[in-house]
Amino acid sequence: MLMSGQLRTLVIEDSEYEHNLLRKTLHRGGLDLSTLRIDSLDSFKNALQSEEWDLILATTDITDCPPEASLDYLQKHDLDIPFILVSDHIGEEKVVTLLKAGANDFVNFKNLTRLVPAIERELKEAAVRREAEETKQALHRSENRYRQLVDDSPTPILLLQDEKIVFLNKAAKQTLAVSELGQLIDKSVSELLHDGPPELMESQLKLLRNHNSRPYQAAFRRADGIIILVEVFVSPAEHEGAPATQLVFTDVTQRKDSDAKLQQAVQIIEHTMEGVLTTDNQGMIDSVNPAFSEITGYSETEIISQHPRILISDKHSPEFFDELWNEVIQTGSWRGEIWNQRKNGEIYPAWMTISCVQDEQGSIVHYVAVFSDITSIKQTQSQLEHLAHHDSLTNLPNRLLFEDRLEHAIAQAKRQKRQLAVLFLDLDRFKNINDSLGHAMGDELLKEVATRLQNILRDDDTAARLGGDEFTVLVENVEDPSQAAVVASKIQEKFKAPFRIAGRELHVTTSIGISIYPEDGKDVADLTKNADAAMYQAKEQGRNSYRYYTSELTRTAFERLLLETELRSALQQNQLLLYYQPQISLHNGEMTGAEAVLRWHHPRLGIIPPARFIPLAEESGLIHEIGNWVLKEACEQTRYLHRQGLFHGRMAINLSVRQIMQTDLILRFEQIIGESGCPPDMLQLEVTEGIFMGQMKHSVPVLDVFKKLGVSIAIDDFGTGYSSLSYLKQLPIDKLKIDRSFIRDMPHDSDAVAITQAIVSLGKNLGLRITAEGIETMAQQSLLQKMGCQEGQGYLYSPPVPAETFEEMLLEGRRTFHHHFSNYGR
Repeated sequence: MLMSGQLRTLVIEDSEYEHNLLRKTLHRGGLDLSTLRIDSLDSFKNALQSEEWDLILATTDITDCPPEASLDYLQKHDLDIPFILVSDHIGEEKVVTLLKAGANDFVNFKNLTRLVPAIERELKEAAVRREAEETKQALHRSENRYRQLVDDSPTPILLLQDEKIVFLNKAAKQTLAVSELGQLIDKSVSELLHDGPPELMESQLKLLRNHNSRPYQAAFRRADGIIILVEVFVSPAEHEGAPATQLVFTDVTQRKDSDAKLQQAVQIIEHTMEGVLTTDNQGMIDSVNPAFSEITGYSETEIISQHPRILISDKHSPEFFDELWNEVIQTGSWRGEIWNQRKNGEIYPAWMTISCVQDEQGSIVHYVAVFSDITSIKQTQSQLEHLAHHDSLTNLPNRLLFEDRLEHAIAQAKRQKRQLAVLFLDLDRFKNINDSLGHAMGDELLKEVATRLQNILRDDDTAARLGGDEFTVLVENVEDPSQAAVVASKIQEKFKAPFRIAGRELHVTTSIGISIYPEDGKDVADLTKNADAAMYQAKEQGRNSYRYYTSELTRTAFERLLLETELRSALQQNQLLLYYQPQISLHNGEMTGAEAVLRWHHPRLGIIPPARFIPLAEESGLIHEIGNWVLKEACEQTRYLHRQGLFHGRMAINLSVRQIMQTDLILRFEQIIGESGCPPDMLQLEVTEGIFMGQMKHSVPVLDVFKKLGVSIAIDDFGTGYSSLSYLKQLPIDKLKIDRSFIRDMPHDSDAVAITQAIVSLGKNLGLRITAEGIETMAQQSLLQKMGCQEGQGYLYSPPVPAETFEEMLLEGRRTFHHHFSNYGR
């Protein structure tokens, strides 16, 4: 085994079946690997950008991800990942071309015995290449660290090779006044030595050549021509792999040249990016530097002899300048932010320091002002402040700004003894849009929602996005609580028009909760929390509505939060149970199968039906863990009953849309049936019509794999979702289950009868079996029999019962329900 962990493998293959075949072949060959199948160049790029991979296996017949394009992307991005072609319909010439393009090996799909050795060889070679590259990089880093240490040393250091200068560190450049590296590099060291008698020059060169171990003094000529006295220490060294001489020197010049310092100060002022101006003791400008002209637009000739008031703007009062000059006179300087005006009239912010210069007698002879243009800093601060208080997606105020405005509004309403309202909005079924159409589509929808909210509200009101699909609205100066309902109604009316996103029409509604100050809360936290509780009440009462807060809702919201918390521990504490409800042939009354129905045996609330906690599981992400448990438990029970000779039908298991979207669903399913020993042909997976909501591309291949394994597929609650004939034709389904809402209203509701008859006829024409859910009366059974419905399920035969009761039912021989069929066929 070459790997200490799992081999992360990217498989370019459009067939899940062949992907599984490859994976099983590699497992049998002793490779422990995790795989990701991709079938397009975009998904190939995304996979490489989001994760690191050890191996790439590619077929050559995927039009959306040809190997030439994949190899080209790897080379352009300098990715050294073993790339092995696996195919059984590629010519020798094409193989040679792809190998030249960068593929590491080719294995015929019909003879996969070479695959594992090829992988092990390529992984070993890749490891060798990586190790060599890491060694090279480590050496390079070591050299760079040493060079950096030398370069950052405060002591001047230079290196000589053949008496030519090949390197100077920063301190040496500064000491020798080197402004450009080329001034001394590759120059003879003699150019650095101060001109003197030939015998003195020769003596200093001899000291360098002999690597004198004791320091000595020499005179160096700086790049600007100034002679400095230095103390030099010479030692052998190495530079770029060749022998060199290292000179470590220190400026020991004791002479202080005031003219040189003055010249240095002049150079600094001339080259600084800050504007500098000086005035005489009467305040008239007598000098400026180039940066002054660049910032203000005034040339030196234009500004000399002018008064500085030519630079000020009208953004400051006379009192501001009185205080400024009083501070300069009293303390000798002033520093602060000021708004100046350029020659073109543009006003800009500046950070300025004004100082007075005194002579030996203490009299002011000059004023000096140094300033910098801080326009870009101000703009950056403004942008950062906006980002800190606004949602980056919708540009609406975020939670921080909303709460700040609400707190301010509460204080104002308290002073004026007025009311205000907080509306808490949550988009209905937004998760379906995100899951089915993608997050990019969801983001565009959120932007459009924000735009509509802003168009509805008054200028004084605030719309904010708290996160996800949650929005809040602050309505100030509310005369009567009913005014908040008017705003909520306007919002819902505006949402009736479909949202057009990327060429699609999306119909989105919103549930709204309303809290009123001061009746429902006197601070930000209470008003927001109570509006949130009212919003949940609106959702539970049918969505697309608004509700006012009541104190009862606080208790309801708390119980909902508590229930979600307890659900997280329900699995570990064995509180989840499966009940079983028989499915009956409407032809002869025999049991054809059963449906596994989830129940939560809550220690405090008793038996809780799934309708109450499954939405919580989907919101919290627990649905995957719970779904896997249900699948495992149902398979084990089915196998147990089958071994006892008690059960020979199919066990129906509900599968949510989110479970279908799990990338490892099939792998987990195969693992579960392998561990439980349950035959796949004894299972029926029931999916809702939610898979039609943009999930066809992913759902069909997944269901195809289940079908090939022998699993039966049924559409549950048929007639309540988004089905269409074109979608039904694409799905590998075996059965339609008529929703109980239609059966419940039969035989008295003619519309329910007509819809049920249509579904039965549709199923027959498509060659599908039909099961009616929720049969409770003989009249309903009789009518379904006349329609030609094959199967039934409901309390007429048996409610969902615990596993023990279901087993007892089978032991007692209750596999038939002939007593319900006594008049049928006579």
